Amino acid sequence: MTQDPSPFERSQLSGRYTESGITVIVEIFRRTGSDHWQMEVASLEEQVTDWTDSFASAQEAWEEFIYVINTEGIGVFL
Repeated sequence: MTQDPSPFERSQLSGRYTESGITVIVEIFRRTGSDHWQMEVASLEEQVTDWTDSFASAQEAWEEFIYVINTEGIGVFL
């Protein structure tokens, strides 16, 4: 018996990000076969921030994450 493939594709840009001693988990993903990427950021304390808008690429989502880090600081995700 084979397993069904995951209904989601996870970007290689996903993973842990640490700055100023704070670590968050960035998840960039899309439904398999979709052109639209989603992003959510979770603190280790399980505070989750997700974007309601989708992104044209995983890179675009990552750039949005970095923009928020640079303009608001990583503490915004706590």
